[in-house]
Amino acid sequence: MKKGTMLNRWIAVLCALILTVSLFAIPAFADETESVSETGTESTTESTSESASESASESESASEAESGTAGSSNNSSNKKDDFNGTLVWIIVGGIVVVVGAILCVKFREKLGKSLRVYKSEAKKIVWLPWDQTKKNTLVVIIILIVCAAVICLLDYVLQQGILAFLRLF
Repeated sequence: MKKGTMLNRWIAVLCALILTVSLFAIPAFADETESVSETGTESTTESTSESASESASESESASEAESGTAGSSNNSSNKKDDFNGTLVWIIVGGIVVVVGAILCVKFREKLGKSLRVYKSEAKKIVWLPWDQTKKNTLVVIIILIVCAAVICLLDYVLQQGILAFLRLF
């Protein structure tokens, strides 16, 4: 069996697995949207019946009741927006994975070569000894603290200067 056909089979299995997981996620979110749509229609019918029957003397109590139902419909619309956003990200993620897999198969020689070059370059990295790393880290932390203190001092002085300038007028 050729090496390329085995790779193609594994990529096909991976794509099928990702598609299956994505399809299982959709019904889980669909249950949430059904309850959201039910509460959304109830709140809109309540608000329309309240607005149709309200009079001038009941305007304050009706507006309080409408704000309560508006809050629940607002909450349900937020849930629906969250579902739509999540669904879009799932679809986009699936597309990115599929396109990435296709590109890896199409450019597998170039990808393999670049990964071998990356591995050989990573072996050439020379790390500082642990004692030197600790010293450098301590120097960086001290410099950060000094810079933060200088910025705080400048902020305080400039704030006092602006307040003194404003007191002149």
